[in-house]
Amino acid sequence: MQLAAILKADFSDTSAVKSLGEFTLDFLGGGIDCLINNAGISFNCPFLKITPNDLDFLFKVNLHSPFLLTRILAEPMLKQGSGAICSLASIHGLQGAPEHSAYAATKGAIVAYTRALAVELGHRGVRVNAIAPGWISVEGHTTAIPDFNLEQAAKDAREKVPVSHFRLPIDIARLAAFLCSEDAGFIAGQTLVVDGGTTALMSLISDFRNESTARFGTGYMPNR
Repeated sequence: MQLAAILKADFSDTSAVKSLGEFTLDFLGGGIDCLINNAGISFNCPFLKITPNDLDFLFKVNLHSPFLLTRILAEPMLKQGSGAICSLASIHGLQGAPEHSAYAATKGAIVAYTRALAVELGHRGVRVNAIAPGWISVEGHTTAIPDFNLEQAAKDAREKVPVSHFRLPIDIARLAAFLCSEDAGFIAGQTLVVDGGTTALMSLISDFRNESTARFGTGYMPNR
């Protein structure tokens, strides 16, 4: 008896994604309990240098294909009256960063459609949520960032992330597994931010570790 299968699909090819969904259902005997949409491409580029092809490709991989796969696999979930869908968004879909306009657009779309789909499918037994990771150290950092090393990254995180460290993909995997479990049965339509406090930090505050010398409210607040 085959207990697991590893499949490969090019998410820039919608026909390949359709075949992936169909094979998955065939392998599982027609039913499925959870789907985690984790495929995606990170991309940074100055806004005026982004081409139409860049935009089309990024949306196809990050949004169109996961949307299609969700549509294929949600149908049997609805028939059985239960299921959970979790998609990977990003803090880029919640806050602005230079050179990430196209990437942020795909991730913001995931946040938006997660809310809408959760409302549409929730009363039929299928919960839909998303995760917006912050600084998660992945293999791609070593190829995308010149001279990247974990020692320097750890030092940078101590200074830039409120909890003073980054995390690893396994931390996101654990949360995704939780969101697809019965323990998360009352969580729907949410995008859970896992960023060590990054999006909670106001960008105007450069030094959040020491008491500010500024005294706003002096002369207005009683006894201040």
